[in-house]
Amino acid sequence: MNSARDKESGQNDHKLRWIKRGITLALGIVIWNLPIPWDLSPDSWHLFTIFFTAIIGVLLEALSIFTASVLALVAVVLLRVLPAEKAFSGFSESFILLILAAFLVAKGVIKSGLGRRIAFLLIRRFGKSTLNLGYCIVATDTLLGPAIPSNTARSGILYPIAHALSLDTGSLPTPEGRRKTGSYLMMTAISGHTISSALWFTGMAANPVG
Repeated sequence: MNSARDKESGQNDHKLRWIKRGITLALGIVIWNLPIPWDLSPDSWHLFTIFFTAIIGVLLEALSIFTASVLALVAVVLLRVLPAEKAFSGFSESFILLILAAFLVAKGVIKSGLGRRIAFLLIRRFGKSTLNLGYCIVATDTLLGPAIPSNTARSGILYPIAHALSLDTGSLPTPEGRRKTGSYLMMTAISGHTISSALWFTGMAANPVG
């Protein structure tokens, strides 16, 4: 009985997602064909349209962030809004490799169980209260700030630890469980991430520019 109900629910979610994708695509087509503002070039307007559509797709949960980003980049090239060499020029920057390496390390930390082991050590040392665990996450992010000049890369390192801490304290990613320790730890990590990015000159790539 539960299996049939789960299957039906999955089919409904699949249909709903395709409906959202259709709405997103239709919205993009409508905006693409709107009159172009007088102070914008056609390419600027079309570039805005493509990435605005991608953002709407993510907000509606029609597409994942990764899928929406890739499709937007492909659309920019296929619709000749930007030449391919200009559209993909950002991937030649060294910080892209740093971010990629950080997320590969993060995946390895999760798969190997290292994140879970680190979480157990933190719980044993600082686990007298949830507040202490939050302080520990913020302090770790702050100490990593000067050494890792990419806030995205730091989040890739800290996320598996915060995730493991949430799971080990019984906060599962379900409507009921996420309101426990997990929500607090994740929001604390996000807030601490913002602070560490602004605190250090090398906290994020935008600081030297500003």
